[in-house]
Amino acid sequence: MPKPYVRSTNRGHCSVEQLQSALEAVRSGIKIREVGRAFGFAESTTRLRLKTGIIQPSPPGRKPVFTEQQEQELAKHVLTLTKIFHGTAPIELLRLAFGYAEANSIKHNFDVSSKMSGKDLLGKNK
Repeated sequence: MPKPYVRSTNRGHCSVEQLQSALEAVRSGIKIREVGRAFGFAESTTRLRLKTGIIQPSPPGRKPVFTEQQEQELAKHVLTLTKIFHGTAPIELLRLAFGYAEANSIKHNFDVSSKMSGKDLLGKNK
């Protein structure tokens, strides 16, 4: 799993309701700059959302390598190994994740020289 993103500023932050209200105001004839000042966010945000039609912003950060189903499959395999008294060390888990990605031709950004995934895969309990 990738590291959770923690926002360091509040710049450019606006709610979906604010964006919808701003876009309705622009469509009713008010200038984009005036709408930006009135709602408290940049006019470029209003222009972009008006042009693309996408109001809901995408979450920041990288996209995960594995889907939810693939992560569950890996977790199920590790639990099976644990039940037969063959626990996995953290380094073995990182290598297992790399091997899983390679075997299933999943596009990844893992370290090929060490043949391990990143430590972010382990989560907070490293």
